[in-house]
Amino acid sequence: MRTQNLDQNPKLDLTSFKNPELETKIREMFKAKLSLKRRTLDMYAYSLARFCNTQNVAPFDFETVGLETVEESTEAFIRANQETLSPKYLNVIYNAVKSWCFCTKMIKSRKLFREIKFDKSSRKIDAISETSLETVHIKQMIQISDLDTKILIGLYGFCGLRPAIIPQLKIEDFAPNDHKIENGKIHFQNKNPFLYVPKEYEGNKAHIKFFVIVHSKISELLEIALNSNTEPVTAKTPLMRKYNSQDAIYQKVVSLFASVGFSGRPYLMRSYADKLLDRNLANGEKRDEDLKEFMLGHKGKISAIYQLKALSTEDARVYRRMFENVDSWICENVFGSATPEGLTRAKVQAELAQQFGVNAEQLKQMIDALTQDKITQANFDSDLTKLIETAQQRSLETKFETLFKKYVTERRAE
Repeated sequence: MRTQNLDQNPKLDLTSFKNPELETKIREMFKAKLSLKRRTLDMYAYSLARFCNTQNVAPFDFETVGLETVEESTEAFIRANQETLSPKYLNVIYNAVKSWCFCTKMIKSRKLFREIKFDKSSRKIDAISETSLETVHIKQMIQISDLDTKILIGLYGFCGLRPAIIPQLKIEDFAPNDHKIENGKIHFQNKNPFLYVPKEYEGNKAHIKFFVIVHSKISELLEIALNSNTEPVTAKTPLMRKYNSQDAIYQKVVSLFASVGFSGRPYLMRSYADKLLDRNLANGEKRDEDLKEFMLGHKGKISAIYQLKALSTEDARVYRRMFENVDSWICENVFGSATPEGLTRAKVQAELAQQFGVNAEQLKQMIDALTQDKITQANFDSDLTKLIETAQQRSLETKFETLFKKYVTERRAE
């Protein structure tokens, strides 16, 4: 193993080097010697294989080249890549190398590996400077997505579920009173069903059982998707068949971001959900920070632990009512659907439009289309404005024609 020349600034190529067979061997060694989560095993194996490729040495030859050389090369690599790789990822590589030395019995403890001081927690781009995922991006992604992808956006970008959790979710995770299964089909009893995430699910970093409230549009789409499968729906049926791994979700979100011209980390979907809930999840004018943090899978403060223990029927009713603000906002701003308030306003506008001479049957068809989400609120407003203008123009023309005829008649009588 050679020590890297820092002037060459060697970079870790994450795309050109592929050696799944080597990664599998590394993963099996890690699995046999360490108690690590599957995702961590995959990341360590992936990173170590690519690191070794830059060093021109096989991981199973570490003992031959010696611990000191491994340490020197690791430090040289970290120093050379501090401007090109995020500190968090450099730390993954650092830990993978240390763990490998431990697994191959080069050191008795990972603490005996050379301490390399560098920023181990920051991202490549700090949060305040990072490009923000906006509602316009979410709206565009929804418009170009198929059924399964819309559901993925809802669970990731509206509920804020971590991507590692989503593939594990099953029908049985919905609150029993919020759904029922009959003849192999699922039917939601509530438009905003509670979805519980077991503490045992991989990716549940707080190790607590928490719930999210699913948006009404997403529960509608879930019902359609699940019931369209050839196999009957059971309690063990997974919510997501198409995106059945964290990697599949990552690749899809990367593709979606590129399609709408957004450049950023896929995990910004969860950040979007955080802001969405923070802005709209409220009981009247009061924001419930504890509830928001709990729904994002955080332990939160001690007050949250007591508040969200033994959820009663009344508690669920209150939280669902608070979520109505979120539900209405997404309906209007992402899906372009009419909110209950918007639908009421549209009916009042239609009554006024009749007084201007707009055809009553045409107005009824527009209201029905708005209610069934066949047209958006914006389209309804635009079309209604045009109809009123046309009716007013027609009314003016009729009045002018009547006055003109009257004038001609009077002139002839003279």
